[in-house]
Amino acid sequence: MVSGSADRVGLAVGCALTRMKLQSAVLFIVVAACAEPSESPPDPFAALMDAVHESYGFSGAVVVARRGDIVFEGGWGFANQEADLRFSPDTPVDGASLAKTLVAAGLWQLQSEGRLALTDRVRDHLPSFPHEATTLGQLLDHSAGLAELDDATGLTNADVVAALGPTPLFAPGSRFSYCNECFDVLALVTERVSGQPWDTFLQERFFTPLAMDSAFVRPAMVADWDGVRTRSYRRVDGELLDHDVFDNEPFYGSSNVYFSARDLARWATAFVDGSVLGPAGFRAGREQATSASGTRSALNRLNWFQDAPGGPAYFDGHLRGFHSVAYWDPDTGVVVAWVSNVLGGRPQEHQLTRALVALAAGEPAGPLPRFDAVGVTPLVEPTAIDGAYALPGLGVVEVEWADGIALVSVAEGPLHEGYPATGFYLPTQGVEMGFTNLVGGRYQALHWLTVFDSVAGSRVGS
Repeated sequence: MVSGSADRVGLAVGCALTRMKLQSAVLFIVVAACAEPSESPPDPFAALMDAVHESYGFSGAVVVARRGDIVFEGGWGFANQEADLRFSPDTPVDGASLAKTLVAAGLWQLQSEGRLALTDRVRDHLPSFPHEATTLGQLLDHSAGLAELDDATGLTNADVVAALGPTPLFAPGSRFSYCNECFDVLALVTERVSGQPWDTFLQERFFTPLAMDSAFVRPAMVADWDGVRTRSYRRVDGELLDHDVFDNEPFYGSSNVYFSARDLARWATAFVDGSVLGPAGFRAGREQATSASGTRSALNRLNWFQDAPGGPAYFDGHLRGFHSVAYWDPDTGVVVAWVSNVLGGRPQEHQLTRALVALAAGEPAGPLPRFDAVGVTPLVEPTAIDGAYALPGLGVVEVEWADGIALVSVAEGPLHEGYPATGFYLPTQGVEMGFTNLVGGRYQALHWLTVFDSVAGSRVGS
């Protein structure tokens, strides 16, 4: 096992060998340090993460494993600057949407026990649910058409159900739209079916059996926290400024579970070895959801992004400064988990995950991870992104600005919503999308980035 440390000076770049290569239309620079003959070569994981910490101010922790054996782990920066608490692989952070993978796994377990079926109507288990025909599976697949609540502060899961409108936004099962409220409803259903509070259900089914010793469901009120809490920050001009989580959040399912990097590595390993479900449930859960029109989701039915049937999978969570990632490959057994608590000045998350996965496969990580493409800026008209772009391997991607979001279709497929981030984030696809080369008030190139793909293409037509 090799550990990283925040106290490293960074990369020793003595006589450096530099080579350049073009990969997926993005220029990468690889720098290899020249070591003295008597010195051991630097660990590539430590070199990458020390450089990311020094150059971008990365604050967080990383665990890389192969079939349960730790390959690399380390922590960098402050978990709580005010308390002088530094990160370690066991430091818990807000996992945000990664909580959804717990909900999905719990549902599949309950189905395997015959206590529910994903084809059940939600009302069969939750009579107060307002939409008569919606099924548990449609909630799970992000295809129920529930409207996003403007503000969930102070709402319990039962309050979330009561706040849903009388009719869905679209016919359930007809298309996909990323849905937080769906998973709050499913967590409530899980409680009703299991007869256990949510935190007890998770502890008995997942946290204790998998030794996820730092994981817990957060208290609704920050004042009720035990011990020193990991805080969330944003970096401005090199300084950490408070960017903390929201108070008074009694709901759960869509979010509000804390994990350490080690917890996430153990959670991902349970999918590598299949221990989270029996073989039949695991096979079915790894199938990708399909809408009534035949469109396939980028998410499988265990709520992990999956590029190909049976292939590697990952999911991530964002909230304020917190960002968490868990990646697993069933063929190689490689697991990559990392967490961070700083917004601003950080590398692009997908690029960092890709670099760690590459190192785990024995390949070069490339340069410091970054995403240079942008979204709409105050100096650029939103219509600068409108148009069609030809991307190798994907086909024509059409983009249209609409009321603060980007509507995106791939190869004349269904529309996906892209929300402003560094560029635009498409939550139903796990895609970071950005634009470069502004000419005559219109961007000429589009960069399409996931953990699995990094491709760029040019505008077609006028």
